[in-house]
Amino acid sequence: MEKSPVEILFGKRNFFEFLESLDQVAPERGIKTIREVIIKDSLGNEEKQRIRQYIPNSIKFTTVSTRELDRIASDKNHQGYVIIRTKQKSFLSLGFEQFKQNVKVGEGPILILDRIQDPGNLGNILRTAECMGVKHVLMSDRDTSPITPVVEKVSAGAVHHLQIYRVANLMHGMEYLKKNEYWILATDEEGEENIWETLPEATQMAVIMGNEGEGVKRLLLEEADYVARIPLFGSVTSLNVVVACGITLDRIQNVSR
Repeated sequence: MEKSPVEILFGKRNFFEFLESLDQVAPERGIKTIREVIIKDSLGNEEKQRIRQYIPNSIKFTTVSTRELDRIASDKNHQGYVIIRTKQKSFLSLGFEQFKQNVKVGEGPILILDRIQDPGNLGNILRTAECMGVKHVLMSDRDTSPITPVVEKVSAGAVHHLQIYRVANLMHGMEYLKKNEYWILATDEEGEENIWETLPEATQMAVIMGNEGEGVKRLLLEEADYVARIPLFGSVTSLNVVVACGITLDRIQNVSR
């Protein structure tokens, strides 16, 4: 029988965030995917015991040399921590129906991502979003980076604590949110600068961030309730989408304080 394809989860923070999330996700997306846990043999007994508390004895737990771990992880920056797991075609299998079932009134801020294509940007956005209290992320299913092991690593494991939905039409998601008492905020260089202090509570907000080069699609901008401009004071006239996302989420959270 042909073995299922596997993928490598690597990096210390990502490693532990995944293990700590196992009791929060369905077994078929968590504990049942683990084929083997591998760490470098120089780690102490206390660290090994810490790892053991997350996984049952039935899961293979191996210690190897750093050189061997480099080989297993294809020379990625594993930091001595690797999990081999069954490749999940359905990491982003949550769709529009699950979105409507899971997202309740007052669970904002919700993050909407329009065509984020760079894995590094996506990983950093997800890390920022989780740190800023986001629980639900709605993504377009076309022209968007998949959640790869690299995205997981860059996100510092934040992907394991987020509900991520991939949909064909972001407009349908925005319409659903509006019907459920959410306000939509987009950022654009032509937006208003002076609306930050007059926004609704963060729990009532959904924030849409756009493609690295083109920004938010015009059609989606027109559907937003607020279009804001982040004031800039230097010579450069635009921000990286990761930075813009962090500033935006911080500002709407500060409105609620």
